Amino acid sequence: MGPPKQEGHAMTKIPDGLIKEPLAGLELVRRGKVRDTYTLPDPSKLLVVASDRISIFDFVLNALVPQKGAVLTAMNRFWRTEVMREQFAHDLVASGSAIDAHLPEALQGNQMLQMRATVVRKLLMLPVEAIARGCLTGSGLAAYKKTGEVCGHKPPEGLQDGDRLESPLFTPTTKAEVGHDEHISAESVREQHGDVVENLTLRLFEKARAFAQDRGIVLADTKFEYGFDDDGQLTVGDEVLTPDSSRFWDGRQWAAAQAKARRESPTSYDKQFVRIWGKTRGIDKKKPESDYDVGWVHGQIVPPEVLVQTARLYRYIFWRLTGRKLEAYQKEAMGIDVALPKPHVVVITGSDSDLPPMMLGLEMLRDEQAAGKITAERHIVSCHRHPEELAQIARELPDHAVVIAGAGMAAQLPGVLKAHLVKLGKAHIPVIGIACESSGNEAANQAAVLSMEQLPGQPVVLHSNGRAYFGGQGFFAACRAAMEHEFPPTTFGSKPAQLNAPLVPPA
Repeated sequence: MGPPKQEGHAMTKIPDGLIKEPLAGLELVRRGKVRDTYTLPDPSKLLVVASDRISIFDFVLNALVPQKGAVLTAMNRFWRTEVMREQFAHDLVASGSAIDAHLPEALQGNQMLQMRATVVRKLLMLPVEAIARGCLTGSGLAAYKKTGEVCGHKPPEGLQDGDRLESPLFTPTTKAEVGHDEHISAESVREQHGDVVENLTLRLFEKARAFAQDRGIVLADTKFEYGFDDDGQLTVGDEVLTPDSSRFWDGRQWAAAQAKARRESPTSYDKQFVRIWGKTRGIDKKKPESDYDVGWVHGQIVPPEVLVQTARLYRYIFWRLTGRKLEAYQKEAMGIDVALPKPHVVVITGSDSDLPPMMLGLEMLRDEQAAGKITAERHIVSCHRHPEELAQIARELPDHAVVIAGAGMAAQLPGVLKAHLVKLGKAHIPVIGIACESSGNEAANQAAVLSMEQLPGQPVVLHSNGRAYFGGQGFFAACRAAMEHEFPPTTFGSKPAQLNAPLVPPA
């Protein structure tokens, strides 16, 4: 038993320019918003290929997020094979280079497929999105504000966006082929399928939440999908705990948001940048059932910077949870012969006097460059004395650059450089700030630290402990981070300039 043929899923509307020719020698049985599903020579199995397509508000946009499909596939494999293991029955048969054993000869050795495709067992899928919520946000929050309930559950009164629930809730929805999924009661799912779906969903959620918490990540909610295999066993299908199916938050940001009187959830590590852009265009007000609205949405051009920022979010949450960059995981765990990324590290300081404590880090960068693991460059430029030169550096930085910018005293260099990058549409390039140490001048050291830690929106990358990198040891740690870490998108908060404002604001 398996999914219906393509005719049963004709309502998925994808922009014409994103529809590729089906894989030669295989029958396409379903084209979803993100994944394409094919039959295989073994009739009990399917090939599922994750694309770089992206959907918001139940529309597939006319845009691609670089490497998104590869991240989803690797993340899906990671949770199933390395975290959950024997915790549940799932449909995954093969991933990475191991898919070749199930493919026609003409498709074997295809690196694109190895990065994005999985071989799975056919299941008879349940018509239910099994959602678990650990925090109140999104559609659950909207239902709570309207009725005081979420899928038949009655959380305590007075909860706000992002608040942690006393215990995780099972809040299922329908699986709409077009339009929005609708909330259904947990009781109705129990009546139709017993309590096994709810119990398994909450057990998996608790396991995943604890794993994420150990890595400084809050798993706010997630969804699972289930089906029955040929033996009638309830089996996890589709995707597991990916950025497309889950809401991940940084634990430190969440705690800071919870400390406020008016609480709101922090930025989620998924397609949040695209959702924000979509709301500015009014896509959230359009109807997926309307052919006119679908055509209008397909005609919208997503800004390239939004797509690049989103790609960074997907790579970042993968790194935070797995501890490995995507390519390293593909090579080591999935057996795919991919090239490891070669970071381009750019060191910028305001003065030669800042260099002595940095020598250990600079020597490490020199040695790593000599070994062919990175490329690197160094500049000495003051943001006050050489503003045009700093702007020129920003214009010429390649997309894969990681900048380490350091200065003493007020240490405005990192923030000013980041402002240039934001203005140039290159906000995705991370700037790691270094507060250079002024010997014997504690006030200057404190000023250097605060000039980065207190920037609105934290546009400058800080240490994982939430503090600015400081002094020679901080620079060495920043060098290691530039070579080994992924970085979340950073930008300045939106605050429009007010030209020709009245001398005295009106009362």
